[in-house]
Amino acid sequence: MQKTFDDFDAWGEAVQGANLRLACDGVETPVWQLTVRQVGPLVLQMAFEGGGNLCFGGNTHNGTLIYMPLGDPHQHVVNGEVLNDRSLLVIPPGSEFCIQVKKRSHAWCSIALPENSFVARDTTSHVLRADPLHVRRLKQLVEHVTRAATLDEASAVAETEVADRVMRAAISCVGPRESGKALLGRPRVDRTDVVRRVVAVLEGDPSAHRSIADLASAAGVHPRTLTRVFHDTYGIAPRQFVRLQALYAVRRSLRDGDPVRDTVARVLTRHGVCELGRFAGLYRRQFGETPSQTLRGK
Repeated sequence: MQKTFDDFDAWGEAVQGANLRLACDGVETPVWQLTVRQVGPLVLQMAFEGGGNLCFGGNTHNGTLIYMPLGDPHQHVVNGEVLNDRSLLVIPPGSEFCIQVKKRSHAWCSIALPENSFVARDTTSHVLRADPLHVRRLKQLVEHVTRAATLDEASAVAETEVADRVMRAAISCVGPRESGKALLGRPRVDRTDVVRRVVAVLEGDPSAHRSIADLASAAGVHPRTLTRVFHDTYGIAPRQFVRLQALYAVRRSLRDGDPVRDTVARVLTRHGVCELGRFAGLYRRQFGETPSQTLRGK
């Protein structure tokens, strides 16, 4: 069954199989949708987002996750790579990933495979370039099965056979990887690892002021490298990323707060916000409401 949300955070909490840190990067229409379907041992998801998204996440399923954009794949940047009609993201169990879609509504689907049904060659998440015909067929099958009112309507076969069809279509896409060009010079920085370290620092003490030099040191890279990683991964500077994370951390505290006992000033102070008026202006531009409205649940 499809669920519709008018709140980005509520939608993000409904997404299954991943531990997500999300920030909405521009809203075109304040609507987010999610359909989750269990088909035998598989979990299929199809989502529509009414704006852009800067996502850092980790696979919490026991099996491998496959993520595919719907619509224009070039809107999606995954682990610093721009996707195309041949692309899908393979996320082994426990691995992390970064997804960027800048300031645009978009859609995607995912398949959670059962444990040990597919063993990725890499233990880290990675983009595969498969036969575009196979990728298109897999997307169409996932959309058809997920949207159907019943599995009989989807395929007129038993549930196990439907799951088998999806599984075979997925395996046809995640065959041998293309061999890339040999990398010369210094080894590439693991962008996902750098982002993970920065997120861990920000979440460890949300009230602390962190300079770019502090974040670069925590990530084990030079500040110039940190800037390049965030531009490649999210299309923004590290300082903008920190600001977005602070806005969403405050929003979650306000949503969970008690309007009788809490005040906006107290919540913002707990998050290390000193310039309350300036922050409130940034908050309203980002969310279309004031901090006090969020606290009151309006």
